[in-house]
Amino acid sequence: MSLFSYVRQFHGKAFSCLLALTCFTSATVFAHGEHSLEREISLEREISHERENSHEHGKNHEHHKKHGHMTDSQSPVVLKDGYARATFPMAKTAAAYFTLHNHGENDLQLSGVTVDAKVADEAQIHTTKMEGDVMRMRHLTDGVTIGAHEHVTFTSGGYHVMLLGLKNGLSEGEEVQLTLHFDGQEPLHTVLPVKADTQAVHKHGH
Repeated sequence: MSLFSYVRQFHGKAFSCLLALTCFTSATVFAHGEHSLEREISLEREISHERENSHEHGKNHEHHKKHGHMTDSQSPVVLKDGYARATFPMAKTAAAYFTLHNHGENDLQLSGVTVDAKVADEAQIHTTKMEGDVMRMRHLTDGVTIGAHEHVTFTSGGYHVMLLGLKNGLSEGEEVQLTLHFDGQEPLHTVLPVKADTQAVHKHGH
């Protein structure tokens, strides 16, 4: 075999080896690229799922706030059917009503209520009682006890929360932020809608 033929045969084999190595490298890179793409798609799906869950949780929370149904995840207390009664424009007092359910094993003491300072100066727990022919309100400085697995309804003519020193009258469709304080428990924050209550008669005798 001539030297020229030997060199040409050697170059041909070298080119074949180089071509095979190139194909193998490309296939490996492509395979890793597919796996990387799959990981990125999977990660994007997980992030999207977390965002949807967070958005849904926010919607549910807002729904409960709008309807006056609020509870803390660690609290045995559930507030239902809450609202504040609409007033005339220049009113300085208003009343808020709701029902508190105690799902715990122990009695709970509602010790006080605070109101958003933009709405009123003060919130007090009151009850009403007949004194002769006059129904009078009384400030309950010790609060109200809610028995284990029982509920207490705050309503016109019974327990209720008085809002004193209103900044403006309460109009139907507005909202009132209240915080309920319990002995030995985390406070319960709630937002009550303002509703007209034409049937309730709330006398302010003292």
